Amino acid sequence: MLLKKSFVRKLRNLIVIFFSSFLIILGGYFYISFTREINALHLSIELIKNLITEESAVALTSNITHISFIFTTQLILFTSAIIMLLASLWHLFQLYLVQMHNALVDPLTQIYNRRAVMYALEKEIKRSQRYKHPTTIAMLDIDFFKKYNDSNGHVAGDKLLKRFAKILRKEIREYDTLGRYGGEEFIIVFPETKLNEIKKIAERIRKIVDKTIFSGQENMPTKNVTTSIGLAEYNGKGKMTNDQLIQLADEKLYRAKESGRNRVIWDHEE
Repeated sequence: MLLKKSFVRKLRNLIVIFFSSFLIILGGYFYISFTREINALHLSIELIKNLITEESAVALTSNITHISFIFTTQLILFTSAIIMLLASLWHLFQLYLVQMHNALVDPLTQIYNRRAVMYALEKEIKRSQRYKHPTTIAMLDIDFFKKYNDSNGHVAGDKLLKRFAKILRKEIREYDTLGRYGGEEFIIVFPETKLNEIKKIAERIRKIVDKTIFSGQENMPTKNVTTSIGLAEYNGKGKMTNDQLIQLADEKLYRAKESGRNRVIWDHEE
């Protein structure tokens, strides 16, 4: 996944550790400096006491105490300013994470959008070319979705998309990448996995969707909600691009639609 929760947690922990270390070092520096200044002042007092009257020494001690108070006040103000600066940086970091999330995630289904999944697919194709590992993708489409939308309304259609995405997210592995390709079409990237292994996952997803009861499904031509799935594999040999691999999977998806829908179609592709 592009924006793993574990990665975000690690990044946040590193920032907290950095900020905490910075504050500790800053506090230590001022403490050492303050201690040295006080020691030097006390030593000066002892030397001056031997040279001037006791009354003058008391006055000098009072002045030094006043200077120490000013130094401590400045230290507190400076530390407060540093804390406020760090808090502002932390707030900016949170805003950055929100912006990153919005740029990569589909707002309706809360899975990756097309841009994000295309980036993930490009990375996996390059890994396949480098290490000769297979990369398999699945293109999924909700059958008769337009009919469902027209019969039940767009609000119901949005709920169907969200529930469908939730099913997909639950059935895939943690390191797979799920995204909404557009409309009612979804894509899953399976890294370092052969097509034979993905056929089982795709068939399981198809059966789960077929058996799930969706509101308004009685208005569908088949009286239930189904999905058609096309699979394509790239084994790392030869050249391959995102568009080429997606086109291969899309052709299988089209064949699944043409042959009756609610089925999984695949072929091995070089």
